[in-house]
Amino acid sequence: MTESTDMKNIKKSLFIWTISIPIILASIYFCFGQKAFILAVSFIVIILIGMGIMRKIYAQALVLVGGCVLLLIAAFLFPDSTITSASSGSKVIDVFMEIKNVFSKNIASLGLIIMVIAGFSRYMNDIGASGKLVEICVKPLGRLKSRYMLLGGCYILMQLLALFISSPSGLALLMMSTLYPILRSIGCSKASVAAVIASGICIDYGPSATGSILIAEITGYDLFSFFVEKQIPIVWILFIFIGVMHMFVQAYWDKKETVSLQDDDLLMHQQASPEKVPYLFALLPIIPMILLFIFSSLVEEWLPKEIRFKMDVVTAMFISFFIALFFDFIRTLSIKKAADKIAGLFDQMGQSFIMIVSILLCAQVLAQGMIKIGFIETLFSFIPSGTHTHILVVLSFSILVFFSSVVLGTGSTFNAFAPLAAEVAKGAGVSVYKVLIPMHFSGSLGRSFSPIAGVTIAVAGLVGLTPFDIIKRNALQLGSAYILMLILSHFLIV
Repeated sequence: MTESTDMKNIKKSLFIWTISIPIILASIYFCFGQKAFILAVSFIVIILIGMGIMRKIYAQALVLVGGCVLLLIAAFLFPDSTITSASSGSKVIDVFMEIKNVFSKNIASLGLIIMVIAGFSRYMNDIGASGKLVEICVKPLGRLKSRYMLLGGCYILMQLLALFISSPSGLALLMMSTLYPILRSIGCSKASVAAVIASGICIDYGPSATGSILIAEITGYDLFSFFVEKQIPIVWILFIFIGVMHMFVQAYWDKKETVSLQDDDLLMHQQASPEKVPYLFALLPIIPMILLFIFSSLVEEWLPKEIRFKMDVVTAMFISFFIALFFDFIRTLSIKKAADKIAGLFDQMGQSFIMIVSILLCAQVLAQGMIKIGFIETLFSFIPSGTHTHILVVLSFSILVFFSSVVLGTGSTFNAFAPLAAEVAKGAGVSVYKVLIPMHFSGSLGRSFSPIAGVTIAVAGLVGLTPFDIIKRNALQLGSAYILMLILSHFLIV
């Protein structure tokens, strides 16, 4: 009976909204004019999309429908506007032609890059190369004598490994099976180790990060040059800052909670014996980074003219894949075993299309809708230009992405709003990098505050803690890092 009543209330609310929104918009159009109508309809679409996402409605559907609605409104209310470059003669058909154009353009470029990187990352894991890389990298940490210095070093190591293993959950689970038993054996509490590992990729960066690829695509900047020139000046400061803060904050919580450093748990005695692969395999995940560096514009002038080649990300990934396939075949001496692992590569490519590429495509449609209806120009015709406007734009989008990531447990909301934010930045006369880079970092930092983030749930469950036990141990250092990131972005990004 209660469910029936709730359903009736939902249907009643939908009916009221369906009737009232067009009436309100029509009133605004006739009473306040075209510009007020443009702002009103655009904000209503954005708000409804945000409300739907918060209620766990499929984000891709919301964003795509929102973009389509804006394109249809632009086509019929503003007949002089050009919806697509080559008109079909029908305004309705033009709208869907533009959606087709957006999809075909981005699938062939941005979508392909993301899918290939995701597939390569999965393949590196399946052949044991990622595990071997982690196994080798954790050994030098054993030389640190202070357990809290070791925790800080563990965080910095994980962020460096994120260049080659971009999945937060995947890297965290590798660290739980390799580094966790070592840290526990030297006296670190399970809560402190779990907190550090859960925060290990609280900053997404590097050429393999989806957000980095998206920013490079939007701005037309070389991906590796973007990483070196725009991200590194900020992230190295943040890594050291968070690593040092982990030393003091974890010590504080250990003392406050009077934890027993000898507190036993199952994982403490389950040090993994990773798949036995040659040490050479640890180099395989790094090959794409080496290729992109050698053939980037950063070192072009230092190379002989004969080898000044151009290489994009997808090409580097395919070259690296075939090198890895060759070594895996040599190791297994079995065509079937080596070939079977390739299935994981294509499976992950498909998964990345479903989870990541699809939202990017829909977000591009929404951005086109905002552009065609004239939202960007209209918005900034009401706002005076100046430094305060720049700061307002950066803070608005960064905070939006941060809190969306906290609520949803994923930083993918950046992908949904990045194209729109880029257009807003251009309209406001703000550097696109000043807006998109803080937004990108906000997404991953916000994810680390979420109790429903996959990496937090996985790590907490493995050691018998709640997600909130981990979040409270990370809140101070990551919250401080968020503020520092905004400050650094303001002063270091041009």
